[in-house]
Amino acid sequence: MRRMKHKLLFAVWAVDSVACACLIVYIFTHGSNADTIKLSEYLGAIWGGAGGLLLVPAWKAVKQWPRRSKVLLLSGVVITAVPVGVLFKVRLDHTAKLESLFAEIHDVAAKGAPQKQQFMKLTRENPHTLPEYLQLCAELEPVINDYSASEQQMDDLLAQVQQQIGELRPQGSYGAMLPMLGVTRAILAKDLEGAKIYKQEVDHAKQLAGMSEKQRIQFYNTNIEPLHEQEHQVALDEIAILKDAKARGIAMPANMLQDAGLN
Repeated sequence: MRRMKHKLLFAVWAVDSVACACLIVYIFTHGSNADTIKLSEYLGAIWGGAGGLLLVPAWKAVKQWPRRSKVLLLSGVVITAVPVGVLFKVRLDHTAKLESLFAEIHDVAAKGAPQKQQFMKLTRENPHTLPEYLQLCAELEPVINDYSASEQQMDDLLAQVQQQIGELRPQGSYGAMLPMLGVTRAILAKDLEGAKIYKQEVDHAKQLAGMSEKQRIQFYNTNIEPLHEQEHQVALDEIAILKDAKARGIAMPANMLQDAGLN
């Protein structure tokens, strides 16, 4: 009866060992997520529990082996288990960090969406009178600040993701994200550049109200009109970046393509 119990435990332990090995290979190839982490905890608990119950009968059997065989077995277990365990732990830490960053990115994108929509709405308006223009600039100023902060936070998170994937060995499915991340950060850099230009325009616009008509026209042509040209060029640069990415077969988020009129 006891031998049957030991055989059953060994069968459970052996099957669990195969499952653990397959999971390790999967995580090394594709990375981990909440589900694989939880599964690894379950499989590890089963492996440890079954192994612990088999430890005594296994030790009794091994004690009957020649000394040389016991040394070879112990050395093989240590040499195999320690590096695999360390690598697996490092891999889990990397992928867990990545999943945490992805969650932060999703949160920042959701919180920053209203500011981005408002920024795009205001910058696309075309005021026809000075009061309308000054009112638009007054509304735009706080939106620029919130929008820039959100875009900068997103860029910082994406930079961390790039670094984590770059340090991951092997990169697995995460490596396929690097081209898209590079393009997204190039777009964010243009977004931040454009926000700075709009901020300069708002600062200049504040000076218009106290000027005469002649001074206003001269000031506008000298200081504000060139900024409009720079704003337009930033928009063209973003479209060019996305067109190039599309030509190279880099999959980009649908909303980013839609904003550029490339969907």
